[in-house]
Amino acid sequence: MPVKIAWIALVALGVVSGADAAWAGKLTYWRFNSQQSRVDLITDTGTKPKAVVIHNPTRLIIDLPNTSIRKKKRQKRISEYVKEVRVAQFSKWTTRVVVELDKDYSLRADQVKVRGLAPNRWYVQLPKFLAIRDLNRKALITRSVTVPQPKLPQPTVSAGGSSAPIAVKPGAKVVLIDPGHGGRDPGAVGRGGLQEKRVVLPVSLRVVEELRRRGVNAQLTRSSDQTVDLAPRVRKAEGLNADIFVSIHANAISLSRPEINGLETFYYQTGSRLASNIHRSILQSVNVKDRRIRQARFYVLRKTSMPAVLVELGYVTGSTDAPRLATKAHQDQLAVAIANGVINYIQGR
Repeated sequence: MPVKIAWIALVALGVVSGADAAWAGKLTYWRFNSQQSRVDLITDTGTKPKAVVIHNPTRLIIDLPNTSIRKKKRQKRISEYVKEVRVAQFSKWTTRVVVELDKDYSLRADQVKVRGLAPNRWYVQLPKFLAIRDLNRKALITRSVTVPQPKLPQPTVSAGGSSAPIAVKPGAKVVLIDPGHGGRDPGAVGRGGLQEKRVVLPVSLRVVEELRRRGVNAQLTRSSDQTVDLAPRVRKAEGLNADIFVSIHANAISLSRPEINGLETFYYQTGSRLASNIHRSILQSVNVKDRRIRQARFYVLRKTSMPAVLVELGYVTGSTDAPRLATKAHQDQLAVAIANGVINYIQGR
């Protein structure tokens, strides 16, 4: 029988253009996250993954166009249902990731989701339930491979050495601050091993502290180095009926491009004015290059119903940004500027 191939709908994010190999990016990080049941991918330039499911045996194939990898890699016996993951250069222009399931399991293309965290950061989510063949009945039944979801932390911030929450006024605006990545997901890794998650958490904590001091009911999606997936971040925003959602990240590109530095702020539809206020506030008080405000289809921007923005504080791979992002003084400057931008937005400026 011919192999049946089903294409998966993709999130339309950054596209790499040009046919010259000099423009090809590199796959800088990958792993199968067995606890989250997903493949995590980071490249040093933007790309647009394509994924298919083929059978006999069942394999999930993820192609990264215009991307290279130096040598073949393989990870075996990752979980009860994933036999191995193979990564290799499929063609001159394409890196291929193959997730091969155990022979007893099956997978449908519509069960797989490709999600973009940024133009160069993606994950491919496998379902919580896979079909397993019952050899006695020669039929497929559903067997749970449910991944435990991390509990969202109760937001607390440090105030004068105390971890106690800061009181806010009843009826105050609700602002949800979202430190990107965390826990098993370091985010981008830059110069000197600087990890994105270690930049954005202290900035976010300081933003919340500043907003609460000024009477805003500021909350966090995570208050420590914890793994929190994208969907729970959105659910928390909706559950709190937040008025504003601000996701805080740090950017990255190839370490061979240290000249690329600067601030970028993204919105999807309703966050344009919020993005303008925060972006302008940072540029007015922090020494950082302006890489403009842009529209993007990031998951946390598309799925939240309130005005939402994603702020890229700078490049952890940048020769100018990275040393600054690693310092508390710069982190505090960024945090106060973000808080000022939020206040300006709330006050209708």
